[in-house]
Amino acid sequence: MAILPIGAAEYASVRHFVEVLLSLPWSKEQLNDSLDMKSLETAIFKDYYGTDKTKRRIIERISSNILTGGSEKGPIICFMGSAGTGKATLARSIARGLKREFLRLSLGSIVDITELKGMPRSMIGATPGVFIRELQRLKTSNPVIYVEDLEYLGDGDNSLALALLEVMDHRLNHRFIDNFIGIPFDFSKALFICGVRYPDGIPEVIDNRIEAIEIPGYIEKEKVSIARKHLIPPLLKKYTLARTDVSVTADGLVRLIRDYTMESGLLEFSRLLDRIFRHVASERRSKKRKKWKLDSPLLESVFGAPMYIPEKPMKEPQIGVATGLAWTGVGGELMLIECLKMRGDGNIVYTGSLGEVMRESIQAAHSYIRSMADMLGIDHDDFKNFDIHVHFPSAAIPKDGPSAGIAVSLVIASVMAERPIRNDIAMTGEVSLQGNVLPVGGIKEKVAAAHRANIPYVCMPRENEKDLKDLPKEITRSTKFIFVGSVDELFEQALLDFTPSSYTLEKMFAVELEKARRKRSAKVAKKRKPARKAARKTTKKKK
Repeated sequence: MAILPIGAAEYASVRHFVEVLLSLPWSKEQLNDSLDMKSLETAIFKDYYGTDKTKRRIIERISSNILTGGSEKGPIICFMGSAGTGKATLARSIARGLKREFLRLSLGSIVDITELKGMPRSMIGATPGVFIRELQRLKTSNPVIYVEDLEYLGDGDNSLALALLEVMDHRLNHRFIDNFIGIPFDFSKALFICGVRYPDGIPEVIDNRIEAIEIPGYIEKEKVSIARKHLIPPLLKKYTLARTDVSVTADGLVRLIRDYTMESGLLEFSRLLDRIFRHVASERRSKKRKKWKLDSPLLESVFGAPMYIPEKPMKEPQIGVATGLAWTGVGGELMLIECLKMRGDGNIVYTGSLGEVMRESIQAAHSYIRSMADMLGIDHDDFKNFDIHVHFPSAAIPKDGPSAGIAVSLVIASVMAERPIRNDIAMTGEVSLQGNVLPVGGIKEKVAAAHRANIPYVCMPRENEKDLKDLPKEITRSTKFIFVGSVDELFEQALLDFTPSSYTLEKMFAVELEKARRKRSAKVAKKRKPARKAARKTTKKKK
């Protein structure tokens, strides 16, 4: 710099380049790099309200990476879960437990590779990539870097995914070259954690370098506990309110969750709580009231009438109506499945904004019921003389997946055999063409939905029994589980006695009349035979 005149055209760019080089944390030991397992466990268990299984898996994965000095060439940690489930909070807790700096980057706004790898120094206004810039600001070479919104990376542009892999992958990042500095920089000491909402959001080129750790959503009880421990205390402090000013009950929080939110995470729930406490603080300053209670009147005064009306089970057993359990992006829900038969040509119709997987599941269930017609007491001709219509209410919501297979099999069997279905049982499970019940996912959320609707019995595949250990004890105590391995076992549990319709009675009456007519005809024919024989003998004698 001393021999370059200040008036030179390249003076500013060279000076900027040198300043960047000098400001980068080239040393690998910027912070205390020793692993304190107790500190890490304390931070994760304190801030993250999830299953112990998920917490232990995260701790084991991080400890194995740190204990090897970052030299382990294992996959990159990726938290997978819906918005508001605590992925970023969990990553921040890991950084605090490791006593490291925390960096949070969103990939949603990155559309060009130069934003990741920098611009060449020869370009006007050249700058380093986002990773070099952030390390320049943090002044440490081993932060915890949380890279979120992986599903929005370049909208399928593989060059961006490859550039990201170059900085995150332990096989490559010890010599990461930014286009601006042009010198290899060691990123191997940094701990990279990715965040994605759904499995299909992971770019294909880095899918094989990702170890996905599912961050499940929360049920009502967990949301209430999180609100009491983590959401309400900061709001009281923010709006200078005392705990005695607002009476927060579990029933009030449950009412807020059920009537005004529809999510598996906590984003909307936390925003609504903020609105409630803001409303209370405003009224407190105007001295309209001194104390408030989080109940239905307060919720309706702030938000209006309830925004969501949950599905409810039938009040009594009915033919062709079963209560299924579904997992959605907002958690578990009841899904009433309706079916009816009508005069036709043996076609099957399905409605309700269904995906391809669910349509195939309906076809498989229909074929299996036809094959089991004799066992269910169904006339084979009924499948030729009647059309079947299977409908999933809430048709505006897209539905897909195989977990409604056993419920569809049950409603088809119910309408064809004219046997009612129990209304106190909810069910989930996939059905094969042989009638086997296959395991499904989302058991925790589905069982919680049945418990929320006060349904005492839940039927599920036998192989899903292992998933019950993740459920709260109060749910398992009040719910009776029925495990089935085949659809035939479900029929024994859920189908009630035969209740014939008027058409069936007419059909039965016609069948009995036909039997009586044939019987009478046989008797008449039997009596006529001796008379004919006697007439023949008389004719022979006359001859």
